Amino acid sequence: MSKKFVHRRKNFVGKRPTASQEVRRPSKGQRSMSYSISEALEIFILAKEAEGVRERTIKDYRSHIRYLCDFVGKILDTDTPEKAEISVIDADLIRRYINYLRTEKNAYSGVTGRETEGRRISVSTINIRLRTLRTMCRFWAEEGILPDNPMKSIRPLREDEVEEVPGISDDDLSRILAHCDETTFAGFRDRVLILLMIDTGLRPYEATTLTIDRIDEKAGIIIVPSEIAKNRKWREVPISREVVRELLQLYEESQQYFGDTDGRIFMNAYGDPFTDDSFRKRLSRIRKKLGIDRLHPNQFRHTFARKYLLNGGDLFSLQRILDHANIQTTRKYVQMDTSDLIMQHNRYSPAKKYVRKRQY
Repeated sequence: MSKKFVHRRKNFVGKRPTASQEVRRPSKGQRSMSYSISEALEIFILAKEAEGVRERTIKDYRSHIRYLCDFVGKILDTDTPEKAEISVIDADLIRRYINYLRTEKNAYSGVTGRETEGRRISVSTINIRLRTLRTMCRFWAEEGILPDNPMKSIRPLREDEVEEVPGISDDDLSRILAHCDETTFAGFRDRVLILLMIDTGLRPYEATTLTIDRIDEKAGIIIVPSEIAKNRKWREVPISREVVRELLQLYEESQQYFGDTDGRIFMNAYGDPFTDDSFRKRLSRIRKKLGIDRLHPNQFRHTFARKYLLNGGDLFSLQRILDHANIQTTRKYVQMDTSDLIMQHNRYSPAKKYVRKRQY
């Protein structure tokens, strides 16, 4: 809503203001009024929604600022940190927040089913939260909501080269699939979803929201529309005919049990859409029952990527299937353990050819 421009003061005695004295919007670095953290957040969210940012990204913005507010609440000893003035967010507080995340905060603290005693938040996760905060602070400074950008001198945390999301071993994958009880609807659905992900490398959200109209059985492809793809690019993903048959069977059963599902294939046992978050929770229960150290949806995508290369696929076609804008992302995404490297070495080492020719 546009503000009324005040040109002449009421009851003014004296000279009229010159052009340089007329009321103007505060310039960068100046504040016209104070805002609470929640008010500043809503202004930021409104701007991002106007830019067409996706709902999932907006949800992440709200989550990341909530994490910061939890810390602000501890510092200010208040139950309503979101009502604190936005100016409380300065470079010193952000650095203290970073150290808190690194050394005190437990990963998944407060998240039902994901509490891990003593496990710290990864450097990668902290940097993601800082990236969000960097975007917000830049916006607030440019809009005059903050006097300056407190993130301008804050650098991302240095990160050791580690296997961020490992794949799943053949033995564990066999155990997981065997655990899915096909005599139950939920067990059959879980099995089909896992097969879909290790066959196509789809992201969890892309897989769980799959609809029947996006499957081209004759061509052997799945269509991922731009409105679902993370990079907003429409793409076709190859799929095995065996997995297509499993998907069609699951869809037919869903129709029998629940009637019209708006074309969605994956439903829960109550006839509601089965989400990627629900899938994560199901896997958490499977992990505990089978005694597996780590198990979550993205591991199936990583498993597909690793096996694709081990079975003879090339990096460039894998990049296109995974929907990576940069080949370096694909390289980092694919992690192979020592047994994988030994297998590949035994298969392709050029030395074997010459050693076998030697006569003893």
